[in-house]
This record gives sequence, C-alpha cells and structure tokens, in this order.
Amino acid sequence: MIFKDRIDAGEKLAQLLKTNSYIKRRLKRGVVVSLLRGGAIVGDIITRQLKIPHLFLPTIKISSPENPELAIGALCFNKIYWEKKFPSYFDFYPSKNIINHQLKIAKEKFSLYLKKFKLEESVFNQIVGQNIILVDDGIATGATVKAAFLFLKTKKPSSIVLASPVAPVDFDNPGFDKVFVFHYDQNLAAVSQFYESFLPVEDQEIYSIIDRSSSEAITRKPT
Repeated sequence: MIFKDRIDAGEKLAQLLKTNSYIKRRLKRGVVVSLLRGGAIVGDIITRQLKIPHLFLPTIKISSPENPELAIGALCFNKIYWEKKFPSYFDFYPSKNIINHQLKIAKEKFSLYLKKFKLEESVFNQIVGQNIILVDDGIATGATVKAAFLFLKTKKPSSIVLASPVAPVDFDNPGFDKVFVFHYDQNLAAVSQFYESFLPVEDQEIYSIIDRSSSEAITRKPT
C-alpha cells in the first residue's frame, strides 16, 4: 500500500506540487479542479495547502456492458472521449446500439450529478487565462481525466496540469502541459490496490467539501 486513504494521498500529492517550481510560478492564477467523487477529497487537501480556489467537475465513465468497472470512454458535459483500444476489450465488436445504450446510461448519471451537487457548466467560464490543476484520486484507464481535459481546454485556460496520487507507467498524455503523479506503477490493475482505505465517497462528504469552497473565489489571491 502507498496511501492510508484519500486524505493521506492528498497530503503527499500536495507536497509534491508545493515544491515544484513550475507550479509555484503559476499559483497566482491557479485553480484546482477536482473530479467527483474521490478527486474532491484529494483536491480539497491540495487547494488548502496551495491556498488557491477549488472547482468541482463531474466526469462519468462510459462502462463496458460486460464489466461495469471497465471504462470504454467517458463524458464531461458535451465532450465525449472514447478509448482508442476499447474494441480489444471484447470477444466481439459491440454494436452501435450497445455503445449508444452505454452512453445513454452515462449521460443520465451525469445529469443526476449536476442536479444532486448543483453544478453548472457556466462556472467554468471563469477559468479563462487561469492555470488549472486537474485532480483525481487515481488513474486507471485515464478515460475520465481525458474527457475532463477535452472539456477544460474549450474554456481557454492558460495551462492545464494533471495531478494524481497514482497512475500506470504507460499513461498516454492527451495534451496536459505537465503531469504530476506521486507513484507510477507498472502493474496497476485498480486504483484501490494502492490504498489501505478506499471507501465509497458519500454525498454528505461531497456537500461538506463544496460548502468549504466557493465557485466565486476565482479572483482570490493566494495568501
């Protein structure tokens, strides 16, 4: 195990970011964007350590019909990312109807997240010219962070870096300016294998983190 829990992962990742010259030069216009759900806990630690604003971004994986835990793609608002190698996950090539059905399920879950956590795309109009630190609690296939990247770059930030406690050594960077990973692993099968405790994140925990942050705080300067 590398991390006790998501809080421990956030503290370790925050220390890595705090000591990096690239990040330090960009803190004045820095914004943490966390992926819901688990990324919000890690991002909450980072935003408090770096003293920069915190926004929350829902991204939903498009699951394989044969394995709900396996992402064949992901969506973030109107941006959809498909895994280039996902046909190789199947014994047969899935039909268009099957793929569309999985996409529909993901879109319904995405809409539910927007309503449940009162999130709006318009909040991200504030990140024009900002330096974004995109945070998740771990990267497996990378589909969700890639969908998030496709969405965030349409808002014209100055830079987008990715920060994650753990990722596979062969993670394919879709265009992030920098990637910060505390631990790369050659045999990564599931993010949970690197945590002693990797419990599901409850709604109330997300509400509490969102309450501590302000989507209107983009103009706040670090202290």
